[in-house]
Amino acid sequence: MCNRKALVITLELTEAELNDIAEAMDDPSLGDRYKSKLLVIRMHHQGATNKFISEVLNLGINTPVSYIKDYQSGGLAEVLEDRYYRPSSSLEPFWDCLRCSFEAVPVANAKEAMARIESLTGVRLSESQVRRSMKRLGMALRKVAPVPGKADPQMQLDFYQTEMLPRLAEAAAGKRKVFFMDAAHFVLGSFLGMIWCFSRVFLKTSAGRQRYNVLGAVDSHSKKLFTIRTTDNINAATVCEMLKKLRSAHPEIPITLVLDNARYQHCRKVAEEAAAWDLELLFLPAYSPNLNLIERLWKLVKKKCLTNKYYPNFAEFREAIDSCLKEINRFGKKELHSLLTLNFQFFPTHES
Repeated sequence: MCNRKALVITLELTEAELNDIAEAMDDPSLGDRYKSKLLVIRMHHQGATNKFISEVLNLGINTPVSYIKDYQSGGLAEVLEDRYYRPSSSLEPFWDCLRCSFEAVPVANAKEAMARIESLTGVRLSESQVRRSMKRLGMALRKVAPVPGKADPQMQLDFYQTEMLPRLAEAAAGKRKVFFMDAAHFVLGSFLGMIWCFSRVFLKTSAGRQRYNVLGAVDSHSKKLFTIRTTDNINAATVCEMLKKLRSAHPEIPITLVLDNARYQHCRKVAEEAAAWDLELLFLPAYSPNLNLIERLWKLVKKKCLTNKYYPNFAEFREAIDSCLKEINRFGKKELHSLLTLNFQFFPTHES
C-alpha cells in the first residue's frame, strides 16, 4: 500500500528548490525534526521508496508520505511549520543594496555579514547561508594587503603611463630589453604558512640568523631570471656585476633596468657603470614595490622552497634556494608567465 502511494506521489524538484532545501538543512538554528522532514524530501527526490526512507530514518510507515504531501501542497513553508527558515533567494531584491554596502565597508566574518544583512533587509539567515550569499555576490575571503604609508598613488600611475609603458611596448616589439631588478635577503629561520591538517602542526626552527642574499633581474617578457648570489652584503659592486652580466647576454639591444631607490643602486659608481655599458636605469617612485615585477618572484621562491620547511643548517638552506632558482629558469615557464604578467596593482588615488 505504501509503495503504491510512493508511485502516485512524485516530486520533481528544480535546482533552486534543491538549493533551498540544502541551505535549510545547513541552518544550525533549525531543529532536528525539521531537518528529518527535509531529508525525507531529498531521499524521495533521489528515488528512495517510502518503506526504505521510513526504515532508514526510523519513522512511521506513513510518515514519509505525509511529509511529501506537505511539500507538494505548500513547499518549504508547509514542511517547516514554524516558518523560521527563509532561503537566501529572498535576498534577490536587495542584491544591489548589499553589493554597495559591502563594497563601501567590507566585513571580517559571516557573523558581521549576517547582522548587516538583517539590518538592511530584515531577512535573517544562518552563517552558512550568508557565506553562500556573499559568494553569489562575487565576494571571497581575501587577505588584506598593505599600502606603504608614504606611497604616492598618483605619482605611481603617472610613472607607469609615461615611463614604463613606452619601454614595455618597445620590449614587446623586440626593440628593447626591460629587466626588473631587486635584491632578496633570505634569512635562515622559519617561514610559517597555512596548511590543511587534523591538528596544529609544529615546525622546528633553525638556529642563527645567517642570510643568503640574491640580486635578481627578470626579463619583462621572456621571464628569464639572472641572479648573483652571495653570503656577503649586496652593494654597488654587486649591482655593477649584474649590469655587466646583462649586457654580455644582450650585447646589441637597448636595455632598461627598472629598480628601486636603494642607496647602493642610486650611487655614482652604478650610474657610471651603467653609462659605460650603455644601460638605462629607470628608478621607481619611492615606496613602489607593487610596480617591481621581481617582488612577485621572490614570494614564489619563499612559497616553493622555504614556507613550512625546516633546514638543519645553512648549507642545506642555501642549496634549497639555489635549486629553486635553477628550476624556475628551467621548468617554471608556465607558472612564471602566469605570475609575472604585466598587470600591476594600483592603489586608490584618494584617501579612504
